[in-house]
Amino acid sequence: MNYSDIHIQLRQWYKSFGRHDLPWRKTNDPYVIYISEMMLQQTQVKTVLDRFFFPFLKRFPTLESIKASSIDEILHAWQGLGYYRRARYIHACAQIASPSLPTDPKELVKLPGIGKSTAHAIAAFSKHYPVAVLDANVKRILYRFFAKTEAKERELWKMAEILLDHEEPYIYNQAMMDLGATVCLPKSPKCEICPFASRCMGRESPMNYPQKRVLKKRPIKQKKIAVLQCGTKLFMRKRKTELLGGLWEFPEMEDLDLPVGNALHKIVQEYTHFKLEAELFLLQTKKSDHMTDGEWIDIASFGKLATSTLEKKILKVLFETDTH
Repeated sequence: MNYSDIHIQLRQWYKSFGRHDLPWRKTNDPYVIYISEMMLQQTQVKTVLDRFFFPFLKRFPTLESIKASSIDEILHAWQGLGYYRRARYIHACAQIASPSLPTDPKELVKLPGIGKSTAHAIAAFSKHYPVAVLDANVKRILYRFFAKTEAKERELWKMAEILLDHEEPYIYNQAMMDLGATVCLPKSPKCEICPFASRCMGRESPMNYPQKRVLKKRPIKQKKIAVLQCGTKLFMRKRKTELLGGLWEFPEMEDLDLPVGNALHKIVQEYTHFKLEAELFLLQTKKSDHMTDGEWIDIASFGKLATSTLEKKILKVLFETDTH
């Protein structure tokens, strides 16, 4: 089917309403585009722009600078963005691809943490490869445009490739992401100003596409966290789990052969898939050499460590109660 008419309308819409000022749209540097794509996964544009994009690139201006840095340095710069696996992938990718990223999507997907959509984005935005990008906003447009209540990933890719503007892939992909972010909204879509309105099969009832998922109640997990203090030092270790892997944490009481006293404080931390209720136990010790699989960190050095929001809350409790 020929979609040249709405391709023209989409180009015109993007010229008038596209987000041309986004900094990653003012460059064809694959590395800068790559960093923006990784940051924008699961994170809003405003958050990335206001707090992370420029400081990160100032600290790590090239893929070579990523390779030359430790994973601790990368994680520290990533603090607050969440989904730290992205930072670990960036570091792993640099070890393989440095000094520069490839721009062929078939080569990009071979690198750690670069999926098909990210590979296509880097290729389309740096070298104008005629490939489709499939982020959450684009998926929503496709569901509605083709009136699909549900579709598997391979079906979504097929729809994306059918609708792709091969003549202007750069403009098309940028416009699709902007259209989903500003017009084809999850709630209250602005169909009356959409350049796809004349051909959109889901226009009459856009909220039916895709089918709404029933949200499951997040489970509550409980932990007892030990803060071992020896003078001005606290014992910490690096997480080895997938969630927040590589960040510094306080150990759990169950991992230590130590008596449990009264909890100093209870901290609640919300995560995407669960809620954590953590009881905090402060344990004074005169020995700093009987603990393994971790390090004794001076309180003055905490600002240099990559830690999660939970650890920052724990430190705030400790400092506010003058336990240090």
